[in-house]
Amino acid sequence: MITYWPKQPGTYLNKHVSSLFKKIYIKLNYNLYNKTSQVLSIDIVSSHVKQELFKVILLELEILILDITELDITNEDLEILNQRILIDLINKSLLNFQQILTIEIPSSSIDELSNSIMYKRIILEHKVLLHNLLIYLIFGASGDKTTTYIFPYNKIPIQHVEILLDNLVIQVANIVFYCCIDEDKSIIELFQFLKTSKICRNTYISARSIATFKNNLLWNNYVWYYLHQPRVIYNNRYQVWIFSTKGLHCQYIYACREKELQVLVGVQVLVIVLLELQDFVLPKIQSIFFWVGRVWIYLVRYAITNILKVILKSIAVVMRTK
Repeated sequence: MITYWPKQPGTYLNKHVSSLFKKIYIKLNYNLYNKTSQVLSIDIVSSHVKQELFKVILLELEILILDITELDITNEDLEILNQRILIDLINKSLLNFQQILTIEIPSSSIDELSNSIMYKRIILEHKVLLHNLLIYLIFGASGDKTTTYIFPYNKIPIQHVEILLDNLVIQVANIVFYCCIDEDKSIIELFQFLKTSKICRNTYISARSIATFKNNLLWNNYVWYYLHQPRVIYNNRYQVWIFSTKGLHCQYIYACREKELQVLVGVQVLVIVLLELQDFVLPKIQSIFFWVGRVWIYLVRYAITNILKVILKSIAVVMRTK
């Protein structure tokens, strides 16, 4: 049986929000290793460090919800301020993460974050990442005036809201720790940082293993941003990360993303054009190959049939002569 998210703000909604956060905190005791082929920046740290980072983000999100409620911010204000709210959530989570683990991150790393591919990736989809989730948590299902997700009016499944919360926590954790390891750091600097901070997984105990991880992370980010993300947006899909008892997993859900198509640039637009050409040209090429194949089959069958007839006639003539 499907249970739905509360429609209106009030005590009933507050209870559901409280229960949802408790459920997420319980999930932090699950296996937190990445079980997908994609590379996350948090893959290099131990489960304890991941757990602490997730807790920091959840706490900051709770404070954010209380602040928005207290300031009586409207739905329209949320839509306008969404990107700024997300950036503020990332920065505050990063600051608290440093304080809890007593690690120091140069301010230059934070300043240069806005130029990184990871930052561009997350900002491109800031609406689907945060906006709808905040609406559900603060205003209830009736507050969602967008057409991002196709559900009957006021019929938002609780599991959908839970998936969006899982995804936000994991994605923000990914970009927070990406800022910590800083793509401009040399391998030796990164190795020293992870070693002195004592936050690294046991499998990454050499400069070589860390170099391999960093290269794979950068490659994954570039491939996703320039190739996969435009394709996913064009297909009206959205990749979400979720907690499970077996580890961190990702899956795709439907999301209406026509507005995001308008802000794609450069190579991303080229990918969309190639996809359109593929959709237009490929069926034609397939039809041509199919037609040519049928013609060749007919000609081969015709040739074989005639050859067999000639052979049989020749045999018959020989037999009569004898």
